[in-house]
Order: sequence, then structure tokens, then C-alpha cells
Amino acid sequence: MKIGELDSEGNFKLLDSYRKIAVLGHDTFTHGKLTFASVEKVCHILKNFKKSMKDYHVQIHKAMTTSAIREASNKDYILDQIKINTGLNIEVIDNSQEQYLTHKAIKKSLVDFEQIIEEGAVVAVIGAGSIQITLYDESKLISSQNIKLGALRIREVLSSLERETTKYYQILEEYIIASIEDLDFFKKTSNYTHFIAVGGEISIINRIINSDDDKAVNLIGRQDFEDLYESLLNKSTDEIVTEYDIEDERAEILLPSIVLYKKFLDYANTDKIIVPQITLTDGIIIDIFEEQNISKKKEPSVREIIDSVEMIAKKYHYNNQLNLQVENSALFIFDKTKTLHGLKTERLFLQLACILYDIGKYISIDKYQIHSYYIIRSLAVFGMSKEQMEIIANIVRYHTMDIPSFNDENYKNLSKNERVIVAKCAAIIRLAVAIDRSHHKKIEITSVRRKNKQVIIKGKSTENTLLEQWTFKKKADFFREVFGLYPVLNIKREL
Repeated sequence: MKIGELDSEGNFKLLDSYRKIAVLGHDTFTHGKLTFASVEKVCHILKNFKKSMKDYHVQIHKAMTTSAIREASNKDYILDQIKINTGLNIEVIDNSQEQYLTHKAIKKSLVDFEQIIEEGAVVAVIGAGSIQITLYDESKLISSQNIKLGALRIREVLSSLERETTKYYQILEEYIIASIEDLDFFKKTSNYTHFIAVGGEISIINRIINSDDDKAVNLIGRQDFEDLYESLLNKSTDEIVTEYDIEDERAEILLPSIVLYKKFLDYANTDKIIVPQITLTDGIIIDIFEEQNISKKKEPSVREIIDSVEMIAKKYHYNNQLNLQVENSALFIFDKTKTLHGLKTERLFLQLACILYDIGKYISIDKYQIHSYYIIRSLAVFGMSKEQMEIIANIVRYHTMDIPSFNDENYKNLSKNERVIVAKCAAIIRLAVAIDRSHHKKIEITSVRRKNKQVIIKGKSTENTLLEQWTFKKKADFFREVFGLYPVLNIKREL
């Protein structure tokens, strides 16, 4: 926990910080659920945290949890017990949200971040239960992947083998390589000249090598890292605790962590590791500031989400030019009908749906919208929650002629507000798809306005648009059902 003050520019003045260890992953990663003994320990820690918040008169707080509770089969009971015993509402975030928040903190800590990602960079965030790998090249986010392979998870899976061999590190290496070899990073499609590493154990590695972790950003030389790596390979947990003066809980996952970092360093074209002294907590602080000052929310984060989704769509052989035409038309209609639909941040949902709407054709052209739905809802997209991806998947599911129905489990399981968002965005994307039915980009939309009981969409074209106008009329009924207004497409023919 960090306690501090935020100024009007988002600068955080740290007043106090606390770090207490409760290794919940031992329960979750081994048995699939948490024990109430672990919950009691967590509640004891959180009660002390809450007392400190009271002493400092904290006005705004956030409490979040990641994989150790997220993956527990009894998480609902656990969260309820924490709420009853501490009064704290714990927000469970998924890997994509965790990665998004961590990257906010990385950007703020690295003053030369834009130059780094222009030159090509891999960012490895290694936690207890998962790894997040993000790739940048020429300033674009080109891949973002999550793997359930954190340092503690590896330790729990392989712990029984440690007593059966004197070459435990070899087992570690084999297991890790087999688990991560399919990552985009190891396919070497780009040249990554920077390696940014984040995680509790890289901070310990930095402290051991540099004997100075007070800097905002530290650099670890490749040779120093490899020397420490070789030194740790045959050390027991007790020897690591004694020699480097670290807690037992951290010492037992130091070896899996350094093996993971070593594999990424081997494939990076760099002689150093960049270590920003940040944690997920720092990203949460930035998120709190942006929620309180929505006008200062950083747009590049949205751009990264879009870049990430476009890279995913490419894997399913989507037609970039076709989807871009649909995207431009849909967003034009959305922006010109704000008073009609009343949506704001949901514009991003519509935009991502336009990028992904036909990726189901990778599986089958027949009923591709259903295949698209199942693909999209299974995606882990940088910065997007599972709930948000479910909304986008449903928008895509109903972008053709299918009408949302409570007979469909996917639609019935949405909240009332989510169903309204899906219907509004699906109605808009239907019109956008119809306007380019021939896939020849015949029509350029020039204006959208409301007139009496109609929404008049004007466009211009130099070609025959009979197919587009016929399709538009077929798709117009659902728009009228949702908004109570009938959309009309008027095309001005130009020579």
C-alpha cells in the first residue's frame, strides 16, 4: 500500500508505504482455492492498512487483487469475508487490466519512453502467477500476451522435483522454455533493442547487483546479470536467504524469476536491462488521478488498445482496408448522433467491434458472426476487461441480421445497461457494413442529421450504389427498433 497526495498535474507525493507478504498463491496455484487461514492473515494485514488510511485521513482509495484471488474457485466467498471483516471492497482485475495499469506506471517513470518504443522494445512483467509480455516497434504496440506462468506458480508446480535432482535449474529451464516458446517475442519478427523488466524479483536482482535501488530507473548490465544467474543456479533457498538477506517467500521464487528474465534477455538485442522502480500500485495511483480528472486522461493509452486489437485481427487475416471503411462510417454516424444514443466512452467498443467484426471468417464464412463472437470473448486485449470484451463480442454477434433475444444465453447474461449498449452499437455498425456492402468503398458519407422521425445519412458516389442502398433498407429496421427513428440513405451521384 502507498499513501500520498496527488497534485493537479498527477504528481504523487509519497507520505508512507507498507509491504506485507501473504503468499496466497501457495493455496490457489496448488489446490485451486484459498484457505480461510490465509484469509484471516490477509484481513489482519488489511485492517492495519485501513487503520493507517484513517490516521492519514485518506479521502480516496482503491484495493485490487490479481491472479491469486482471481483464479481461486472460492473467490466470491473470500471477497465477501474480506468485506465483512475489513469493510474494504476488493476489485478483481484480469491480466489485461493489470498489464494496462503497469504500463501507465512504466511510461510515467521513463522520460525517454517514446524513444525506446520507437527503437523497439520488449516489456516483461513477471508476477507471482502470470507473465505479461508487450512488444513495441516503431512506436506501435505490436503484441500483448499474457501467460499463466508466474514465478510462484512455477515454484508450486515443480516444487516436488527440487528434492529429486541436483540439477533442479535444468528442469526449470526446460519447463519454462517449453511454456513460453510460442510467444510472439521468440518468433523474432522485429528487432528489440531495449528490454524493460518489471516485477518484485527484478527489483531484488537489481538491489543485489547495483546495491542501490533508490533511483527511479536502474540499469542492469548483461554481464552482471549473467554472473548472478550462474551464481544462483546451484544455491538452495536457505543459502539465498542468508547470502542476500531477503525473505523466505521471495527467495524461493528468485530462481524461477531469474531463469524467466534470462530467456527474454537472450533474445533481446541489448546489453542491459532497464528496471523502472514501479509496481502495479503506481499504475493504480495514475488511474485514480485520471478518474478524478477525466479531461487529463491520456489518449495514447487508447491508441495502444487499438494497435493491440489490430495486431490480433491480422492473425485472423482480416481485411484492413475493408474494416477501416466500416470503422470510418460507423464512427462518423456515432459522432453525429450523440444526442440520439447518449453514449461516450462506448465509442471505443464500437471501434474495436469494427476492427474485429469479421474475424470469424477465419473459421468459417457461414455464420461467421457467431464464430467472431466466440473468438472475441476469449481474447485477452491490452487494457480491456473481460466484461468489456463480452460487450464487444455481442456487438459483433448482432451486426448482421440476427436480432438480440433473451433466447440467446450470451445476450441474456448481460446487464440491462450492457444490453442497451450492445443494441445501440450493433444498430450503428449494421448501417456502416451496409454502406460498403460491395466492399468497393463506393460511398463517402458527407453528413448525418435528424429530421422529424428520420435520420438522414447523406453520401456521395461516382458509381452505381443500388446494392448498398438495398442492403441499407434491409438493415434499417433494427435501427428504428432501437432508436425509434428510421434511417434513410441519400446518395448524390457525381460524375
